[in-house]
Amino acid sequence: EVTSEVEVRWSTEMTELDRVLGGGMVEGSFLLIGGDPGIGKSTLVMQALSKVAKKKTVLYVTGEESVEQVKLRAGRLNVKGENLFLASETNWEKVLGMVEEERPEILAIDSIQTMFTSEIASAPGSVAQVREVGARLMHLSKRAGVVVILVGHVTKDGSIAGPRVLEHMVDTVLYFESVGGQSYRILRGVKNRFGSTNEIGVFEMNEAGL
Repeated sequence: EVTSEVEVRWSTEMTELDRVLGGGMVEGSFLLIGGDPGIGKSTLVMQALSKVAKKKTVLYVTGEESVEQVKLRAGRLNVKGENLFLASETNWEKVLGMVEEERPEILAIDSIQTMFTSEIASAPGSVAQVREVGARLMHLSKRAGVVVILVGHVTKDGSIAGPRVLEHMVDTVLYFESVGGQSYRILRGVKNRFGSTNEIGVFEMNEAGL
């Protein structure tokens, strides 16, 4: 007898994002959002999580900015949410401690290139660190049923964190791109275990976000 697990999806209330995801975030899924630095990946993630935080507990870990800087950006985006917790941290072991204490249903890491585990001597952003921290996040996602969202910067050769060491680990890979240098952005899926990769999302960036 074969029994199939029932997919549980959580809407982000952002129609364009939900469509590219295949109908929303799947419980226990592992996502990677890549794109050039400054393209708006953090804005996209924060806006989406503020919607989901109405019903789910979210931990947003930034290694790029201070908590104060993220709060300022959240204020500009009118992001609110009693269940949205912010932390500025780059050490994986400390992040894991926060996860065990807060028990979030969604964990966002912005960005994976800033994270490191003290068990490896190489620098944050190195292939070894990205691969190891990525593997630990994958195990956390599957073991605890946590949705894990990674933000990854695309390097000059067009890959995320050097070689594409993360893409085979994650369930979904989304790329966020600008269109001709204008205010428009396109979100496209290049891998999705829970939906089609034939959909794109179109966004406009302005002072109030996407």
